[in-house]
Order: sequence, then structure tokens, then C-alpha cells
Amino acid sequence: MMLLILVIAFAIGYLYYSQSIQPAQLPIDPIPLSARDDLVIFKDITIDLSILDDTRFKSLRVFGESPVKPGVTGKRDIFAPF
Repeated sequence: MMLLILVIAFAIGYLYYSQSIQPAQLPIDPIPLSARDDLVIFKDITIDLSILDDTRFKSLRVFGESPVKPGVTGKRDIFAPF
């Protein structure tokens, strides 16, 4: 009797899940892929580094330590009120 109940339960579960699971459909159509190479526009790219020679860039100063050296931080007793 127990084996019959298990077989019926598996059959009902299979029928339930086989009808409810459907392949996912995208809400919008995907962009069509083109066969042409769109990266050709980057073939002759140049980077303008003249900003590094500007006097405004060279006049920038570093304030503080560089790199930062962390000291002792935090509280010694984390359960203390202050």
C-alpha cells in the first residue's frame, strides 16, 4: 500500500512539474548580431598626454603622507562606554 502511494505521488508530482515548467522567454527581442567588425574605429586611436605637461598638473601637491601609514586605531576595550 505504501509503495502504491509513493508511485502515485511521484506520478502526480511529475505531471504537475512537467506542465508548469516552461522555457523562459525574454521580455524583449535580443539585438541582432552583425557580421561586421565594429572595433575597426579604435584601430587608429591616439591618447593625448599633453595634460601631463601642463603647469597646472605639475603644480599639484601631495597633502599628508603618501602612502598612508595607519597607526593604532580603534578602542582597546570594545565594551567600554567611551
